[in-house]
Amino acid sequence: MQTDSKYLRLNKSEFLYLVVEDLAPSVSQMITLRLATVDSEAEIRSAFRHIMDLYPKLRTIVEPTLFSQRLKVISDEIHINALFDDAFKIKRDLPFDSQAFKDYQNEFLNESFTLQQALPIKIRFLPEESILLISVHHMTCDGVGWINMVSSLMAHLNGKETVAQPLEDPSMVPGVFQKPYITAPLQVFKSWKLLSVENKKTAQDKIISPAETTTDFIGSVSMKHRYLQNELADLKPKAKSMGYSLNIYFLTALARSFFERYGEEHGDTVSIRLSYDLRPYFDKDAPVFGNYVTTSILRAYRKDMASPQHMMENLQSQLTNAIDRLKHKELSFPWLLDKSFTLIGKKLYSRGILAGKRKGTIPVPTIHFSTVGSLDFLNKAGEKAQVKDVIATVPTFGMFMTLCNIDGVFNVNLSYPSAEFSDDKMESFIEAFDLELGSLASMESEAAPAVREQEATSV
Repeated sequence: MQTDSKYLRLNKSEFLYLVVEDLAPSVSQMITLRLATVDSEAEIRSAFRHIMDLYPKLRTIVEPTLFSQRLKVISDEIHINALFDDAFKIKRDLPFDSQAFKDYQNEFLNESFTLQQALPIKIRFLPEESILLISVHHMTCDGVGWINMVSSLMAHLNGKETVAQPLEDPSMVPGVFQKPYITAPLQVFKSWKLLSVENKKTAQDKIISPAETTTDFIGSVSMKHRYLQNELADLKPKAKSMGYSLNIYFLTALARSFFERYGEEHGDTVSIRLSYDLRPYFDKDAPVFGNYVTTSILRAYRKDMASPQHMMENLQSQLTNAIDRLKHKELSFPWLLDKSFTLIGKKLYSRGILAGKRKGTIPVPTIHFSTVGSLDFLNKAGEKAQVKDVIATVPTFGMFMTLCNIDGVFNVNLSYPSAEFSDDKMESFIEAFDLELGSLASMESEAAPAVREQEATSV
């Protein structure tokens, strides 16, 4: 739904990201875009200035209201140019494979935003390496949004026509509630009952927490990146031979990696948070650029380690159930609960989060896993500008793994709180995950069922 207002209210996710901004060094999504072609500094700068014109939400600043916060869309060209000059910078002498580049990546990931005085996006161009580091505040968009933005960037660099996005209503209501909305109270009650049954069922689960220590603050994050030795051509037949989609194959290998690393004394359950795009469930006029994502938890159990097939079947059942709830819009109660926190104001909300962190009451899953699938379509705009690689990084309270695929090569990126995890153990975990992917299909398993395809999760 479009809006002609020059002001935008924040939906419940965007308000949360704004609150956490006061507690954490940064609430960004960092995209490392490696180009396979050479573009001049002037071309890249001009292309990104064009992106500012295409996406109104990228040229907003936060403005306090009497009781809350809102976004003000800047329309004055002089003002936009001044802010863009501050957002776009050139960096030199940082070879991709060097430790200096990795250090700068990490520094840029943790760089804070001044949202009342600056744009919610920062761009660093490394011309010698043809690398773009793009940091977008999570309040501005989700993974679907930044992928759309990068797609527009590549189209423009290839001389293709690009379409300006309208200023869209941030409301998530059309993706959460069924019409007529007069039945919303009954929908919330049904959703509450479903959640209550699920909570009772999983109340005794002992969740594995991989953090090496706990802290009472929200600090900086670190990241580790790896190109998987197992490529699409290798893994897709393996997943098919076991009767499941590649997504379930990844989730099973991920869960098994935790069980093999953490013994029974650490717990019997791996909880994996997945993100789902709500846009497909809007009846009409689905938005493009913003935050329209919800999450659910899938659980893998140690008792299924002896049979990868059983673990896959269990994860598949949970994923199917989660997607069915999305389709039938049965997640209104947890959404409404989150929405209610926006009513207490930014200051009290942030105090509540910090108190929860100190007391250890904030539910942190074993890992948050997000795959954006194949990004080969980014190279369909033309030959002049081509993408070699896309690395997505998201900071969070625990481990967050993202997975991208271009030309059949998977790259995985793991972010984690620097004070709670050691770099060497995180690096070895990614290596163990890669090995598990290769060996999973060779394990003794039962007869494979028909392959089940499910919608991909999104960042």
